[in-house]
Order: sequence, then C-alpha cells, then structure tokens
Amino acid sequence: MEVINDFERKTILYIEDEPYNRLLVKKILGLHQIDVLEAEDGLSGLEIAQRRKVDLILLDINMEGMNGYEIATRLRSIEMTKETPLVALTANVLQRARDRSLISGCDGFITKPIDQETFIPLINEYMNGRKDFVDSNKIEQLMKENNKELVYHLEKEIKELKRANDELKELDKLKSDFISLASHELRTPLVTIVGYTGLLLSKRLGDIAPNHEKILKIVERNSKRLEKIVKDLFTLNMIDKDSDFLEKSEVSIPELVTDVIDDLLLVFEERELTCNYHFEGEIPKVFCDDNKIAQVIDAVMGNAIKYTPNGGTIDMYVRYPSNNILRRFDLDAEKYVEIVIKDSGIGIPDNKLIKIFDKFVELGDIEKHHSSDVEFMGGGTGLGLSISKAVIEKHHGVIWAENRRSSQGAKFYIILPIKSGYND
Repeated sequence: MEVINDFERKTILYIEDEPYNRLLVKKILGLHQIDVLEAEDGLSGLEIAQRRKVDLILLDINMEGMNGYEIATRLRSIEMTKETPLVALTANVLQRARDRSLISGCDGFITKPIDQETFIPLINEYMNGRKDFVDSNKIEQLMKENNKELVYHLEKEIKELKRANDELKELDKLKSDFISLASHELRTPLVTIVGYTGLLLSKRLGDIAPNHEKILKIVERNSKRLEKIVKDLFTLNMIDKDSDFLEKSEVSIPELVTDVIDDLLLVFEERELTCNYHFEGEIPKVFCDDNKIAQVIDAVMGNAIKYTPNGGTIDMYVRYPSNNILRRFDLDAEKYVEIVIKDSGIGIPDNKLIKIFDKFVELGDIEKHHSSDVEFMGGGTGLGLSISKAVIEKHHGVIWAENRRSSQGAKFYIILPIKSGYND
C-alpha cells in the first residue's frame, strides 16, 4: 500500500448513511494519518462542508432522502467546496452510475467493496488533482436525465414542505383555539375565587381566625398569580394572531407608573427592597393602551424584583424628552417618552441580553426552577418580557436591556412615542 506522506495531516469528509461503511473507511484512512469527518446524511454533510475546510469529500451515491447526485451538485454550488476534490464511493458498478456521478460534479468514482491495495493510491491521486471525464457524446443526454431527476426531487420536496406547512398551520390554529378556550374558562372561576377571597379578608362578612386569614392570603396570592398567567397567555395569543388588540387613549405615564408601584408595595416590604421613582421634565400624555403598558411595566419590575437580592434597590425614571432614543437610534428625542428601570441585582449574562425577550427564556437554571413572582431567583413562565417586547413594538416603541457599567445590576429601557410622535 502507498502511504500518503505530507507535512500536514489531511482531512476527508465522508458522507455515508451506513455506519459500518463509515467505520471501515475511517479505519483504513486513519492508518495512513488521514483524519475523517463523518456525516450520516446529505444535509449533515452540506452543513459540515460549509463549516470545515477539507482536502477531499467522499460521497456515497445511493442514500435515502437526498441522494449522492443531488449532494454533489449542491456541493459544487457552494463557494467553499466548488474546487474541493469530490469522489463518489458506491457499490453501483454500472458505467451509467459512474457517468452520472461525474456529470453531477464528482471528480472520480471508487467502487465498493473497497480494495485496500488501490484505495489509498486513488485517494492520493484525486487529492493531487486527478479528474475523470465523461465521453463527450454522452454529456447532453446525461445532463438532461440529471436535470430531470433534480426537478423531480425538487417537486417532491416542495410537496412535502407544503404538507408540513399545512400541518403546522392546523396545529397553530388548534393551539390558538385551545389558549382562547382555556383563558375564557379559567377567567370566570378565577374572578369568583379572587373576589370572594378578598371579601373574606376584608372581614365584611365577620371576623376570621388568624390561621384562616393566613390560609386565605395564600389562596389570594396564588389566585392572582394564576390570573396573571392567564392574562399573559391571552395577550400572547392575540400577539401570535397579529390581532389589533390595543385600546388606545391619552395616558399619563407618571400616574400609570405610580399605580403599578403602589400595587407592588407589599412585595417591596416583604423583600426589604427600596424602590425610588423619578419624573424628569414636563412629561406629556402618551397615546397608548394603559392596561397593556401597565402590564409591560409590571413585567419589567417583576424581573427586577426577582433578580435583586433582599435589601437591594430599584430605581425607575420617567423622562421627557427621551435622550436614549437619540443616543441609540438617532431619532427626535422630543417625540418620545422613556421609562428606565435600574436594579442592583445580579445583572444579565451577556449571552442572554438579546435572548431575554424570547419566549420561555429564564435566567436561572431550569433544573432548579421554582415558580414565584417575588422570591429572589424565583422562576416564572418566561413570557413576561416576550409579551412586553411585542406590546411595545405594537405601539411603535422600543425596549431593550443593558447591564449597568458603573455598578452591579441591569437597566431596562422602554421608549414610547407620544401622540404626535414619530410613528403616530
């Protein structure tokens, strides 16, 4: 056997759906100091070929799904592999199979079972530039046949994609219908539970024993939490449907912020958190949906509460004009109001700063997840910030997060256009 002797180890990509064949070729090439990257199907092979520079690609022709001819044609259309030596390796010994391989873009053809005496020398030749050719009299007919088969497979893939897309649409509709039904069916009993629990705790129906009062408070807190989850699911469903669910009016943002913070006072007291809020400038009213913007502020504040240790501080600023819209997007600051929420918490990992607004993203380890609105590092549904982003964008505003540079913690920016603003 001839041993390939080069100063650098060579690397070959082998695309083959049979594990035994991959193992055999890998062992033979390994004996000659050649590294092998393995791909069990055409798509995996294409992905690796675009990621890793290799010295040669070995390709089985008769694979399930995308066959070797298609893979060869695609490899020749990729900038990174258009000049890479490409060799068909198959048990099909017919001249027609050999010719089709060459027409599809292969440089050569090696038959199985592998002859160990000739395999390595052939690999060496192809890596050094050998190219086999098709009889010129056959090229036109072979090209027609090859194109015909490519069109057939393309049409088949399009049909399969359409069928899969139709199934996904149906599943998406079922999901939306289920969420709508579940939201509606859960709301009615929840309103009753929250209402009667509040009535009992108010003691209008008579005094209650201290131990009963403690239990009722637990029921009230968890019912309100479930009510919030149902509200989030309903809003998310409206967003997914791309419905125009906003009910806009002229809203005082300072008043809205004050109401949200007042609702959180018991949480601040329980967690020993300090909350400061500041109104800077003559803040005009904003044309927005007050309930949805309150939902956004509550979600961002909830995030700050969960990731700020006991005894920490949360600061909220409402400013006009919005200097941050000018700084970040070079837009007219006088057309926007901004809300900035800063905390002294653990901050946001850099790799989560963008993902934090995706659905179901939680900062904590999901294996250690526990559900809580108020506990430090307590988990949630992972929907609050995703919904917040969608709601703000529906208002033609922007929301983003940053880590504080001068101290520990995170900053969230919520920018909204006023009634006469840029997008209204």
